[in-house]
Amino acid sequence: MPVSIMDKLPRQLASSPYVSMVLARRRLLILLGLPLFLIILFFSGTVGVDNEWGHRLDSIGDNFKAGVSYVTGNGTVRVSYPSTDAPANSSSYNPFPDDLSSGATLTTTRTKPYARPGYELPLANGIPLRIMALGASTTRGDSPEEGIDNNGFRRPLREKLMTVGNKVNFVGTQRLGNMTDNDIEAYPGVVTATIHGNARKAVPKSKPNLFLVNAGSNDCFQHVDVDNFYKRYDALVRYLLEASPRSTVVICTILPTWDKRFNGREEVWRVNPQIRRLAKIYKSEELPVVLAELQGPDGIQDGNLASDGMHPGTAGYEMMATKMYQAIVEADARGFLQPPEPVAGILDDGDEERKNEDYKKWVEEKRKMDNATAAAEQAEIKRMLAELAKMKEQKEKAKHEKPKDTRLRRHPKMLF
Repeated sequence: MPVSIMDKLPRQLASSPYVSMVLARRRLLILLGLPLFLIILFFSGTVGVDNEWGHRLDSIGDNFKAGVSYVTGNGTVRVSYPSTDAPANSSSYNPFPDDLSSGATLTTTRTKPYARPGYELPLANGIPLRIMALGASTTRGDSPEEGIDNNGFRRPLREKLMTVGNKVNFVGTQRLGNMTDNDIEAYPGVVTATIHGNARKAVPKSKPNLFLVNAGSNDCFQHVDVDNFYKRYDALVRYLLEASPRSTVVICTILPTWDKRFNGREEVWRVNPQIRRLAKIYKSEELPVVLAELQGPDGIQDGNLASDGMHPGTAGYEMMATKMYQAIVEADARGFLQPPEPVAGILDDGDEERKNEDYKKWVEEKRKMDNATAAAEQAEIKRMLAELAKMKEQKEKAKHEKPKDTRLRRHPKMLF
């Protein structure tokens, strides 16, 4: 079959030395270029992923201001720190708080020092404390110690409570001591049953939200049915909680004694365990009652008593105040303290109440003086009016009387 010129042309070109050289070089380029192309394609895709991840982390850092360290696709280190103008109570999320490999420093911020509630802070969020101190001569602050001021434990306790931020008003039907807020409900020599009777008269008038009970010493000195003391004491405590439902009761173990006249030391050792057992009973019943342990290794010892062996000296009363304060703090920690029931005429601060009371006395005295002055003024005006009326009456009378002839008459014997 005859071959056309067009059929011969490809074979001729292929057999040409020049064309053969070109085709050989193309094959070499293809063989070498394909792997290079695949390598370039692979790395270009990886960089794209890293860049995208880097942008996403950038977005997280910018939006949330988190302290994050990371490496972007181009190998640069990015660190985002929390804003310095953030509120004090805001928190910054840091997924790597302990990773300091990027060179960043780990810092902590404490806005306020820790304060134990009840010591550095006001009790029960600063509610006013209307306190009735119930008892006998020790509650009164009596002591044969020279220079005693009869403030007893009340003044140092009041200062402790006021210092942490609570207003204090001592209440009671008696007043004793040279402190301004010196109201109290205590009488010398009374036993627990008498203290209970005094409370029945005083508590309904003032509705305290905190009672400080120091009773039982005279039961011991007078040897009054010591084995059944706890019954009388329990009756007193439960009456206080009933008569003033918002109240908390601090009960106290009674002080030691080395007095020889009444010989009550052994009785004290029999009474105090009864008070401690009652405290456990009240705790099991979840009643708002706490114990102030006045004896024990850190309590009041024989050496803290005055020369009569019964009452504390000044240092002993200071220790009593500390023990009672600790008991009140415990009451706060157990959630017992409540605001006092409003009573007309009773203020939150006893000092201010006394000032208010003094002002009322001044107002009353001024009113009496003003009334007396007004009465005297009215009496003087009445007297003056009477005098003026009298003068007027005399003048009118003089008008109607015949006038006397006051002309000089000639004597017959007078010659001119």
